[in-house]
Amino acid sequence: MVIEQLQDWGVYDLHTIAVALSFAVARFLGLFIVLPMFGKSILPGLIRNSVAAVFALAVIPLAMPAVIETKDSPLLVMAIIGKEAFIGFVMGFLVAMLFWAIEAIGFIIDNQRGATMSSTMSPLTGVTTSPLAILLNQAASVFFLISGGLLVLLRAVYESFIFWPIGSFWPKFVGNDGGLFFLQQLDRFMYVAMIMAAPVLIAMFLSELGLAMISRFAPQLQVFFLSMPIKSAVGLFVLIIYAGFLFEYLGPELRAITDHLYELRGVME
Repeated sequence: MVIEQLQDWGVYDLHTIAVALSFAVARFLGLFIVLPMFGKSILPGLIRNSVAAVFALAVIPLAMPAVIETKDSPLLVMAIIGKEAFIGFVMGFLVAMLFWAIEAIGFIIDNQRGATMSSTMSPLTGVTTSPLAILLNQAASVFFLISGGLLVLLRAVYESFIFWPIGSFWPKFVGNDGGLFFLQQLDRFMYVAMIMAAPVLIAMFLSELGLAMISRFAPQLQVFFLSMPIKSAVGLFVLIIYAGFLFEYLGPELRAITDHLYELRGVME
């Protein structure tokens, strides 16, 4: 009777609060696993878990009904935690896709200028990639953080607990818009990667075409050995001029990251 009266007053025992925190933090951890700026090399496990727990404190009241319904079923508790982590992973996938596209821009340029032989481990994503890809990914992450993108992202995550509550397992997609939505995100990935890298690729192609014409009329020149440094110089020169315009074009894409999360809400009932 005493425990039930305390619950009626909104007072819960520590075990209930701990389970509610586990439900709430799972979505944030799933999100952080995918986002480059929250990678394990940037934020170690303990710090990342602590940051996720701080963000999840505000969601504990929303998790209490699910805790009360599942308090007698440990398997159901684990299932909800797994479902929450999956939701966070999907949301993080939609957000991180643009950062992967920006990283792909650098990799495509380095691949064309022959610099992929110097590939190294990216501190953000933890995968082996080219130097320019690492630079662009880091620049995009900093631009996203200093422009207030993290605050807007947190707002979208908090609102996701409304249209996909903790106690609800599966959302309902409106018609076939769910599959079409994720195909559109893949299309956005290729569009950003190829269109944004096109000016530098065109400049390097023209330089290589010029070298091919020179080798046609002056075969004694070792054009093969000159092509790599010349293409690199031309590509980097164009990139220096193009960098300001690149982030000007990427600005709306970065600011529209959370819009895609709201689009995900639009295809659900």
